Amino acid sequence: MLLITALATRAEADEAPPLSPAQIALFETPHLASITQPTRLRYSFRRSEGGHDTVDDAIVLEIRRIGPDGKHDVYPDFLTGSRRIEYPAALGFKGNPLLLFALDRGARELASATGGSMNWFRSRFRSAMLHRAELRQETVRPSPDAAPVAARRIIVTPYEQEPRARRFQAMRYEFLLSDTVPGGFLQLLTEVPAGENTAAISEIIAFTGSEPS
Repeated sequence: MLLITALATRAEADEAPPLSPAQIALFETPHLASITQPTRLRYSFRRSEGGHDTVDDAIVLEIRRIGPDGKHDVYPDFLTGSRRIEYPAALGFKGNPLLLFALDRGARELASATGGSMNWFRSRFRSAMLHRAELRQETVRPSPDAAPVAARRIIVTPYEQEPRARRFQAMRYEFLLSDTVPGGFLQLLTEVPAGENTAAISEIIAFTGSEPS
C-alpha cells in the first residue's frame, strides 16, 4: 500500500500539530502546477554499495490528464526488470507522486533488510520530518553545464538513536527541489555510511528531462 494511503485520517489530521516548513515543501506544494499538457517526466536511478556493482535504472512518470482543477493523473513506470514495482496510477495529484513512490520503496527495503515493520519506518520518517528536518535555501546547477537555479534542500536523519533501525540509524535523506524544473524535484538522495563490517550505500534519483507525451 502506498505511503499516501497510510497518511492520517481526517480526524487524526484535525488533532495533528501544524506541518513543518520541510513537510510543506515536500508534501503540500503543487509541484506539478507548471505542467499544463500531457508530459513524461524522466528520472535516473543509481544505487552504489561497496563490494557490489553499481546499479543504473530509470523511472518515468507519464502525466496523461490535467483536470480543470489543476489536478494531474500520473502513470508510473517505476524501475525496470527485477527491480520494477507495479505502482497504480496516482490520480488527481497536485504534488509529484515520485516522492511517495520513492518513500514507499525505501520503507519496503528497510523492512526487508531489518526484519522490521514498514509502518514503523514510515512513522519515524513522518516524526523526523515534523521535528528535526533541516530546510535550506540554495543556488545549485542542475547539471555541470546548466545555469544556476534557486533550490530548496531538505535534510533529515529519521532513524538516529533508534536501535530497531540497526545499521540504518545513520541513514540520511536529502531532497533537492526547484520550481525551475517540471515536477519540482531535482534529486532524491539516501545515504548510509559504512559501518565496522558494512559498506556504504548511496541511492540517487535525479531528474533527467521531460517531453510531451
